[in-house]
Amino acid sequence: MIRHTAQRWLAATLLAGFGLCGSAAAQPDYPANPVRLVVPFSTGGGNDIVARMLARHLGDELGQTIIVENRPGAGGNIGMASVARAAPDGYTLAYVANTVVINPYLYKDVGSDIRNDFAPVANHATSPVWVLVHPSLPARSLGELIAYGKANPGKLSYATPGVGTPHHMAAELLKVQSGLDMMHVPYKGASGAATDVVGGQVPVLIATPASVQGFVAAGQLRPLATMDAERSAATPELPTVNETVPGFDTSIWHGIVAPARTDPAVVDRLAAAIEKILKESSFSGELASVGFSPAYEGPDAMGERIARELAMWADAAGKAGIRPE
Repeated sequence: MIRHTAQRWLAATLLAGFGLCGSAAAQPDYPANPVRLVVPFSTGGGNDIVARMLARHLGDELGQTIIVENRPGAGGNIGMASVARAAPDGYTLAYVANTVVINPYLYKDVGSDIRNDFAPVANHATSPVWVLVHPSLPARSLGELIAYGKANPGKLSYATPGVGTPHHMAAELLKVQSGLDMMHVPYKGASGAATDVVGGQVPVLIATPASVQGFVAAGQLRPLATMDAERSAATPELPTVNETVPGFDTSIWHGIVAPARTDPAVVDRLAAAIEKILKESSFSGELASVGFSPAYEGPDAMGERIARELAMWADAAGKAGIRPE
């Protein structure tokens, strides 16, 4: 009896092993069908523009169509929840920005868990966040802005594209780490925020370069610093925040995730394809043309970034008194 039981266990184990081998052997054929890329943001914005660039180049590399589907709402939560519920077969992916590590501290019900409901695939770009001021403000550096804010409590305010945006959270992190005193003025989008700062209604603006290039060129806005860890090759004269506030480093990053339990072979296939198009196609140049910086991170590095930034934003939100609603 013991012998027969052992034989059945061995047979089942071997069959399971053959099943796994068959699954792995099938992976070179992936993708055999069009892949759906859910973009949890509205059409026409920076995330959507870059997602469509990525879809075109990634589709060419994989030899299959990548269909972009916009599912905006609740800061990206609605689209992300739909991908969390999708089959983990590699045919439904989500385009993400670092809102996925910020939203848990803004919403009581995010609808999905970036740590447990998704498999990191790859990051492909970052977009720097700038600190800018109206030219009338007597601050020509970030250090002077911080000093002005401390000397004039309650006088400074800053504009962003909205509550809970990476711009807002980055500014709150700057306030916590530097002691800068300024009040948040949220807008419904980057355009309105920039227009009012140019018009003099608000003195400070937190924005991405793509949304303010024309105003900067015309001398209507003065950039003081970039929140990236290093100076950009495109604007080497612009200092980083961490040159004034040591240790400060935040930028908006962009990547792809799949539903949890997606076959690691599929994840690796996608990650390798993204790394290749960043190196060998015109994708990197197209990213630079809209103010994004090519920046590859594979599945492990992306997962480590998510864990690290969840902790960082938890600390920043707590110190800034931000509570989920």
